[in-house]
Amino acid sequence: MILGAVLLISALLLLLYNIIENKKAQKSSDDMLFGVISEITKRVEDNKKASQAGDYSPRDPFDTEMTVVEINGYKYIGYISVPKLENLELPVMAEWNYELLKMAPCRYSGSIKTNDLVLLGHNYTAHFGKLSRLSTGDLVYFTDMDGVTHTYEVFGVEMLSNTAVEEMTSGEYDLSLFTCDYSGNNRFTVRCNKAE
Repeated sequence: MILGAVLLISALLLLLYNIIENKKAQKSSDDMLFGVISEITKRVEDNKKASQAGDYSPRDPFDTEMTVVEINGYKYIGYISVPKLENLELPVMAEWNYELLKMAPCRYSGSIKTNDLVLLGHNYTAHFGKLSRLSTGDLVYFTDMDGVTHTYEVFGVEMLSNTAVEEMTSGEYDLSLFTCDYSGNNRFTVRCNKAE
């Protein structure tokens, strides 16, 4: 009986911890998203003014590096929008580590410009926790820091083991999104290709 009570209390504490972490993640990503969208808008306006003044020189179209912009000490490559997931919009950080993942989805590898971008996010409901609701044909948008919106269509979904790094980054898909399942042993993966 005591063991049952201890297990029940432990389960409730774990649930409470997860709820608090999800709320923190949602607040931080909402705050970051505002900054990213504001910076993109400013950059687009500045480029428009420079172009009108004859001072604008576009980026090299053969440059495979994405524009990375630092805002409040964090580096970003843009933001992702998934209309089917209750109009989910999230900033995307330029690199990943476990601390950054608690705040927002991150680039795991690749680039928009080489059609092999892989993004990862925690399975918080405020981040990538609802990826399993996506299905073939759903649209995903990625807006880069230059203000260009790229449109993708979900090609398929798959479950990969947590050791399947090569399969995750194989480059067969233009955009891949992934998150851990609740066991932490597998990666729920959404594969996307550019929409026609």
